[in-house]
Amino acid sequence: MTEQLEFHAYDADGVYIGVVVATPDQFKATGFAAGNEPVVDPAIALAQARANMVISPMHGILTLGEKEWGKVLAYRDTASWQERVVIDSALDWRRDSQNIAFFGHLLDYTEEQMDALFIAAAQVKA
Repeated sequence: MTEQLEFHAYDADGVYIGVVVATPDQFKATGFAAGNEPVVDPAIALAQARANMVISPMHGILTLGEKEWGKVLAYRDTASWQERVVIDSALDWRRDSQNIAFFGHLLDYTEEQMDALFIAAAQVKA
């Protein structure tokens, strides 16, 4: 089993990124910032943050809204059986999932828009 490091990460300007888990090979410390915590490659921090973004389909659909979700449902009418299963039956939406990336493609969302969707959906109280 590969050793995992967990630490509070800051970008090169000292802005807090969050808790990052990485293997020693992934860990690319370039210096130290506030609190003597490592400065980490922002790409590693972003990938880690996205891997931890998980929402329920209900939260995602409510956040997308009727118009945007309607685009997915319109596609569903022509989708393959496997794609229909994903649209209809997913228990969780994982930000780093290829299936969810496909939703983003259908909606013509940028990576930043997908991040914003997951962040907003995580705040929904339903």
